[in-house]
Amino acid sequence: MSRPLALVTGGTSGIGLGAARALAADHDLALGYRENHERAIAAITELERDGVRVRAFARPLAGWEDARALTEEVAAAFGAAPRVLVHSAGRIADRLFLDGPFAPHLELVQEHLVTGMALCHLLLGNMYRERFGRIVLVSSIGARWVKRGQASYAAAKAGLEGFTRALALEVAHRGVTVNAVAPGLIETPMTEQVRELRRRIPAGRIGRPEDVGALVRFLCSAEAGYLTGAVIPVDGGRSLGDPAS
Repeated sequence: MSRPLALVTGGTSGIGLGAARALAADHDLALGYRENHERAIAAITELERDGVRVRAFARPLAGWEDARALTEEVAAAFGAAPRVLVHSAGRIADRLFLDGPFAPHLELVQEHLVTGMALCHLLLGNMYRERFGRIVLVSSIGARWVKRGQASYAAAKAGLEGFTRALALEVAHRGVTVNAVAPGLIETPMTEQVRELRRRIPAGRIGRPEDVGALVRFLCSAEAGYLTGAVIPVDGGRSLGDPAS
């Protein structure tokens, strides 16, 4: 029996790679990444050791055309469209809203929100036909626990959460679930300089990509078919209290 194909954007590092590692147990993998070819090769080498069918696709994601090109490349390489989507791609680029031009703010929203919406639009047709689909969008506790310099990031992630709930309502009758995970501080290349913040986390440690990956794997499973429209924090309890404490 063939394994379902999962497309994981941002899948060669950080949270995306954590999700890919977890999904490798029962999925073939298409990993989208921006430009770090060495990191992509390392991810493929690691995952292939377990006999996983995996390919990586270098494509910055900045909107509809990039999303369309990526899904076409994946379908051509695997001979099938993904039945699972994990959208983890996107940068954190702190910048005060009035500090400099508007373009970087728009770019951030395109990467996190617009590209996620585009990928869903492109892949849902096949999921509808198959009467099975799993979509997991990576949000952040930063959608609600905001900080200075992250107006665009917070807007994009909050939009992603609203989109998750609304889309889940539209597609549930076809066996397609749409959920979001909202990580807190996770140890990735983007968070190397903030390890001292562990004192603010009730669990007493920074999260690991596999903490998120385990939840993503469950949400993508057949057993999770009755769970949809949820936004689930993975933050060691940080969002339960004052983020400034």
